[in-house]
Amino acid sequence: MAEPANERGTWSSHVTFDEIKAHRTFESVIEQITDQIDANGLGAGSRLPHESVMAEKMSVSRPTVRQALKILQASGVLEIRAGKSGGVFVASDMIPVNLLAQNIAHEVDHVSELVATRRLVEPIVVHLAAENASADELDRIEATIGMMGRHADNPVMVERADGMFHRRIAHAAGNKILLRTISNIYKQLIPMRHSLSYEVGDAERMIAVHGRQMDALRARDHVRLDEVLGDSFVTMEEELGVQVHHSLRWVTERGPTGS
Repeated sequence: MAEPANERGTWSSHVTFDEIKAHRTFESVIEQITDQIDANGLGAGSRLPHESVMAEKMSVSRPTVRQALKILQASGVLEIRAGKSGGVFVASDMIPVNLLAQNIAHEVDHVSELVATRRLVEPIVVHLAAENASADELDRIEATIGMMGRHADNPVMVERADGMFHRRIAHAAGNKILLRTISNIYKQLIPMRHSLSYEVGDAERMIAVHGRQMDALRARDHVRLDEVLGDSFVTMEEELGVQVHHSLRWVTERGPTGS
């Protein structure tokens, strides 16, 4: 039996994690952590590696590990202690499989609701931006696409530029309540997006989609905006493994292209 870590700060060198290549990686993180608790005979009070170490060993993002730790904590498997002597500790070596499954299902449902809410709210924001954005605001939105291209090999920078693209559109919509609403949705989706693998080709696809959306924004073409948004929503839903069956359609008195 492997020697478990103690509470004084070290964790067992026998606790090892493998690189994860899976669709919904937070579930794989949960599986590896519970497997390591069993395999190493870790009891209550045993320290696990820091989330940054786990993220590096499993080749996943820290938000993905944090998402898994949150579920394990809610299920009574782990205890997360704050402060200088804090860290990730085993709360119980008795893995409550049923409760864990329920909490994973709850997290998946939460993701589905977030994606559904984004599908309903984001088109309103984008169409309002098409109507209200100034030339300067449109230029600032488009500048973020160039940032993505310059940093295509850096997923962190691509994500930041993508976030700027969406925030600048939300600002251009001219409605502060909608801005706060959509910003909150984006913030909650970050860990879920981080749970997906990233390749350089992903940046190229994002640039292409954002470019199409930018062209439609400048043309104030609501029909084309709906098409682009619809495509991007379907892609995101497929990546996250959720299904959304409802959406909104924008109609203006001036016609579909605003002419």
